[in-house]
Amino acid sequence: MRGAFRAWPARTPPDSGTDSRQMPVKSAKRSPKARGERPAGDGGKKRSGKRRLGLAGRVALIAICAAIVATLAQWIATPIMAQGELRYQQSIAASSGANLLADVSTLHVRAGRWDEIDELVAALSDGLPQGQSAVFDANWNLIAKDGSPHVLPNVISLKQIAADRSAILTVEDRVYAARPIGGDRVMGYAVFSFAPRSALVIWSGIVILNAVVLVLALAVIAPFLIPIARHALKPVTDLERSIRKRDAKDKSKLADSSDDRLLKPLLTAVDEVNDRSEAAMRRALTMAYMDPVTRLPNRLRFVTKLDAAVTPGQMLSLIVCDIDRFRQVNVNYGPRIADLVLATVAERLRATLSQSPITSFFIGRIGADQFGILLLDAEQGVVTEILMAAEKAVSEGMALENHHVRVTAAFGASRAPDDAETGADLLKLAEVALKEAKGASAPRRAFFSKTLLARAHAKSRLEDEIRQGLERGEFVAVFQPKVRLETGELVGAEALARWRRPDGAIVSPGEFIPIAEELGVIHTLGKSVMRDACFAAAGWNRRGIVSSVAVNVSPHQFDDPDFVTSVYQALDDSGLSPDQLELEITESAAVADPDRVARIMWPLRNRGVRLAIDDFGTGHSNFAAITRLPFDVFKIDQQFVRALDTDPHAPAIVEMILAMAEALGQETVAEGVETKEQADFLLRRACTIGQGYYYSPPLPADEFDAFVRSYRPRPADRFAA
Repeated sequence: MRGAFRAWPARTPPDSGTDSRQMPVKSAKRSPKARGERPAGDGGKKRSGKRRLGLAGRVALIAICAAIVATLAQWIATPIMAQGELRYQQSIAASSGANLLADVSTLHVRAGRWDEIDELVAALSDGLPQGQSAVFDANWNLIAKDGSPHVLPNVISLKQIAADRSAILTVEDRVYAARPIGGDRVMGYAVFSFAPRSALVIWSGIVILNAVVLVLALAVIAPFLIPIARHALKPVTDLERSIRKRDAKDKSKLADSSDDRLLKPLLTAVDEVNDRSEAAMRRALTMAYMDPVTRLPNRLRFVTKLDAAVTPGQMLSLIVCDIDRFRQVNVNYGPRIADLVLATVAERLRATLSQSPITSFFIGRIGADQFGILLLDAEQGVVTEILMAAEKAVSEGMALENHHVRVTAAFGASRAPDDAETGADLLKLAEVALKEAKGASAPRRAFFSKTLLARAHAKSRLEDEIRQGLERGEFVAVFQPKVRLETGELVGAEALARWRRPDGAIVSPGEFIPIAEELGVIHTLGKSVMRDACFAAAGWNRRGIVSSVAVNVSPHQFDDPDFVTSVYQALDDSGLSPDQLELEITESAAVADPDRVARIMWPLRNRGVRLAIDDFGTGHSNFAAITRLPFDVFKIDQQFVRALDTDPHAPAIVEMILAMAEALGQETVAEGVETKEQADFLLRRACTIGQGYYYSPPLPADEFDAFVRSYRPRPADRFAA
């Protein structure tokens, strides 16, 4: 403080002779003689005592002011230091959130699941309310954004921080980070910001008030307080250095690093903010890696585990389980029951694995209706046993909220290192085996093999050709005549799909219909055949040659919510009367879900469309269900008709079907009639209509017209008995 006292001697008169360094207080007072007054005895001593008291008062005043200013300085500096720590935590949270959002979005985008981006952004918003999420495409067009009211920064600023993974953008109280989606090939950008509620709000009023007091105090006593302030701020500066040196992995509490009674409450508040931020981030990570329906690891977590497990010399098996027609479960019973089905299947798979001899396994949900199972050190025989047990467990009925639901599943398996040496290849080959299993009737499980791969490549080429054929109009309807057995007259035709390849080759529906159903293009193909049939039949009616046409309906067409509307549209556009159209549904499709078939078919039946049950006798007939459905016609499958001459049991089966149809008052159509003897047998048993090569093969529309014009019933057709 010596420098502060040097200014005082300038006020001492030149003749005082007082050493200002020894008696600074006396030098600050003018003597009575200098003021033209006489010294007074006792009064002079009293004034001398006052001068010594004045010195003590000044020292006390300085000390008090110094303490006040030091305290104010510490109060102000502490929130500032806390702000630095909070800003640091914000940067970490924003960067972590952007990385997480980009990684998960990459998986969805690569799989073409853009619609799930909205759910991901919403999940992050729910798990981390103080965060803000947004996803852009590669051209910075906004794809998805949470419900946060905060306005995103301009795209130019976001582009700058997306180009540098270490860069962040601070706007008011929010810190933004942006990361590319898609890895090496940028397919979009993920933006995440974070702004936790900090303890600074509590201190804001104190800071403003103290700032005003501080300015006034500093104007008076600033020259005395610099060393004192430095000493008072030492705990804060020490804390600052400690925070800056703090490792990001250090989980110790900031409040434990200081015993200062003023710092400790604020550091405790900062710790609480950090704890809430970390807890929210953990919840977000859990949501990002865990399927909420089954409580199993999701595809991202499963693929990560798979990649880590595929190591040189490690024997492992990968199984992919796919629930059959799960989408229809969702349509029939609603999303809640569908979720319960998924959870039940997951639990049954878990139980099956727990009861197996395998001690190391990992299971996850890798798709909407798919599960992945990873088995370590499992021999192929053991894997086969697990597949058999899992297939049986999944197919057992489920009692779910007054609904009895039964589903089946297909299983495909691949092995490392025999089949592949990377997780991605192993998963791809397991899916190849899965496709083979889904195309089989039983068993619904398959192991990958090179033969399957070659078949899969051929099938993939065929799939591409089918798509191209639909675009080029290569799929056409052909028509096979239907003859009334009693009179021999033509009464109609059945429209059958054919694929006319560019090289002129004709492909039968048995080759392309199953693939079209798998590809999901059966709706397009079915609508095309329906329209061709309706327009052809309308033309026949105008010429007075044939009265009706029958069209096959795939069970997959029932999944199309516009199916009934498309039938109405074809009738209206062609001008064909509804009672001249007959829709054929296979027996297996009818009994699989009779209530659903009834809901779809009754509106058509009420409008006048006739309904036929096709391939009758080939499935597990449910006569109670069939009698509830609005059918007009029973079609006897061609395998029974063709076997009339060779199988001694075939006549009895045909007679039973005909008797049942007669009892129900329904018309009967026999498919596959190839000989006169078969036609005669059917006529004697009162079958109504015959159809087959005995009369004509399926013909293109122009050839069918020519056939009809030249057709004449033969006497044997009319009077066979």
